[in-house]
Amino acid sequence: MSAAAHLADWLGRHRRWLLLGLLLLLHLGLMQGVDSQLGRTMLVAHIGLFILWQPFVRAELRLDYRHFAVLFALVGAAIVWLTWGTLAIWVMFIAGIIGGKVFFFGARWSKVFYLLALAYLVAILVTFIIPHSLPYQQTNQEVFGVLASYVLPLLLLGMAILPAGGEREAQDEVIDLIYSIFVFLILAVLVLGSLAFMLVLQLGYIQSLLGALATSALLLFLFSWTWNPLAGFAGLGAVFSRYLLSIGLPFERWMHALAEHSQREPHPEKFLAVACADLVNRLPWVLGGEWQVKQKHGEFGVREGQSKAFQHGALRIVLFSRHPLSPSLIWHFILLVQIIGEFHEAKLSARQLSQMAYLRAIHETGARITHDVKNLMQSLNTLCFAAEREKHETTLSPQFQSLLRRQLPVIAERLQHALDKLRKPVGNPSAPAHAQDWWDEKRQRYAEQEISFVTVGALAGITLPADLFTDVIENLLQNAFDKRRSHPRLKIEVQLEIIADDNAGQAVLTVCDDGAPIPPSVTEELFAGPLPSENGYGISLYQAARHAEANGYRLALVANLPGSVCFRLLPGWA
Repeated sequence: MSAAAHLADWLGRHRRWLLLGLLLLLHLGLMQGVDSQLGRTMLVAHIGLFILWQPFVRAELRLDYRHFAVLFALVGAAIVWLTWGTLAIWVMFIAGIIGGKVFFFGARWSKVFYLLALAYLVAILVTFIIPHSLPYQQTNQEVFGVLASYVLPLLLLGMAILPAGGEREAQDEVIDLIYSIFVFLILAVLVLGSLAFMLVLQLGYIQSLLGALATSALLLFLFSWTWNPLAGFAGLGAVFSRYLLSIGLPFERWMHALAEHSQREPHPEKFLAVACADLVNRLPWVLGGEWQVKQKHGEFGVREGQSKAFQHGALRIVLFSRHPLSPSLIWHFILLVQIIGEFHEAKLSARQLSQMAYLRAIHETGARITHDVKNLMQSLNTLCFAAEREKHETTLSPQFQSLLRRQLPVIAERLQHALDKLRKPVGNPSAPAHAQDWWDEKRQRYAEQEISFVTVGALAGITLPADLFTDVIENLLQNAFDKRRSHPRLKIEVQLEIIADDNAGQAVLTVCDDGAPIPPSVTEELFAGPLPSENGYGISLYQAARHAEANGYRLALVANLPGSVCFRLLPGWA
C-alpha cells in the first residue's frame, strides 16, 4: 500500500478527531478575531483540516497543479476578504453538512457526537459571530464573549470524552442533500429573522433572537402538520416522495458492491447471504432481515423494529428498519429485491448449465462404451448357450453347471438393463414388483456381506418400483462397502418399512452404518449436483435422487452423526 493510501486509510479511521480538531481551531480563531493575524492563521489551519475531513471528495484523490492553484486561490480570497459575515455563512455551511449526515448514524454515541458538533456551531453562530457582524452595537458582547469563551468549549470537551460509536469510521460518507439544505436554510432564517426584528421593531438582539426562534418554531410546527396531517389527507409528504434521487448514493454504492459479490461468489445461496448482509452495512435504513428461497433461508443483522416483506419469484426478503419505510424507499427496495432475485436466478441457471454439461459428458462416455457392452452381451449369450449344451456332459460337475445356469442369465439380464440405461437416461417410471420378492432377492444376494436386514410391517400385497429401489440400495451399500475398507468392523443395517397412506401401504427403504459422518461441505450439495469424490457420494447419489423424483419418491440424509449415518428413500408425500 502506498503512502497516499496509508494516509487516506488513517484519515478515514480518525474522522471524528479531524472534526473535533477543525472545530477547536475555528473556536481559537474566532476568539482571536478576524483582524488578528494569529486568528487568520488558525482559520487557515481550520480550512486545511476541513479539506481533510470533508465527505464529498475521497481522501486518496491525487491533486494536480490545477487543483492546487484553484484551492490556493479560494483559500487566499477567503482570508483576504474574511469578515464576520463570511464567517457566519461558513459556519452555517459546516452545520448544514453535519446536519445532513447525523441522521445516517445508528449508533447512539456517534449520533450524540455529531449532535453536539451541530449544537456548538449553532451556539457559536448566534452568541458570538452574529453579534460581532452587526453594524451597530445593540448587543451585550461582553456577556456573549464570556459565554462563547468559557461555556461553549465544554461542548467540545464532551465530544472528546464520548466513547466511539459502533459505526465504521472508514466507510464512505453519505450526505443527505435535502437535510443539509434544510438545516442551512433554518439557520439563515434564524439569523435574518433576528436582524429583521431588530431593524423593524427596534428591539434588542436577545429579544429579536427569541422572537425569531419562536416564529421559526411555529412555522416548523405548521410545516410538519401539513407534511403529515393525519386527518385523511396525504399531505406534503406524499408529494415530496419524488425526491428519490436524494437517496440514490447509498443504492448506487450498494449496486457496485453487489456486482463485486456476484463476480466473487458463484454459489447461489452463499451469494444471496452475502448480498443481503451487505444491506445492513451500506444502507442506513436497514437494521437486519431474513431471506428465504425454496427450502433454504438465512438471517442477517438485527431483526427488530418495523418489518416489510418483498417478494420476487421464489425469493422472499423481509427487511427490518427503525421507522416505517416511506413510499420512495419501498419503491427502491422493490427494485433492490428484484435485482438480487435476478442475480440469484442467473447463478441457479449457471449451475444447472454446468450440471447439464457434466451429465452430457457422462452420457457421451456411456454412448462410447455401448458398443463394448453389446459385445459383452454377445459373449455372455454364447457362454449361456455353451453351458446349456454342456449340461449333459461329464466334464463339468453338476454343481458348477447349476451355478452357471443360475447366475449367467442373471448377469445377462443385468447387463441388458445397464445397456438400456446407457441408451436412454433414467427418467421413466420403474416397473412395479412385489415387495416380498424384491426383499428376498436382496437378502439372498447380500447374504455373505454381514448386513443386518430388518423388516417393519407386513410385506404381503405391497408393491414397489423395483428399478428405483434396486438403484438406491446398490448405491448406498456400495458407499458403505467403501467405508468398510478403511473400517473393517463397520456395521451396516438395511431396513424396509411399510407406512400407510390413503390407498395402501408404501415401502420406505433405510440404509444406515455406524461410521464417521459425512463432512458438512459434502452434505450441502449431496443431492443438488455431482460432487468430486474418490470413495463415493459423487454422481451416484445425485442420479439416484433424480431417479427418485421421477418416480414420486425422494432420497434424504436423515441422520449424520458419529455412529449413525442414515439415508432414507421414502414417498414424496411422507
